[in-house]
Amino acid sequence: MADLKPTFTLRKRQAFMFALEDEPETTYSIPSLKSLSFEDAKAMTKIDDEEDIVKKGKLIRDFILKYAPGLKDKELCDMEYFEIFNAYGLNEGQGLGESKASQNS
Repeated sequence: MADLKPTFTLRKRQAFMFALEDEPETTYSIPSLKSLSFEDAKAMTKIDDEEDIVKKGKLIRDFILKYAPGLKDKELCDMEYFEIFNAYGLNEGQGLGESKASQNS
């Protein structure tokens, strides 16, 4: 077999890294969307499909705290979890956490 080349090369995905303004030396990370487990991919689908803002917020907070449990003691407000989640989506090239109405416009 003469120099067979792979037809597919899996690219290692980089995690989304972030810090809090008042603690820039502490870095938190969330795996790339393409690196999530099937269970977490299902959780992302639930977040995307949820229309109730309170329920969506809890799903988002739970998802973030799964990978950054140290944030639990930082007294972040709900909208700050939304900010992290939206930054994660922008980093991944997707609009996460948006309402269906804003996606259709």
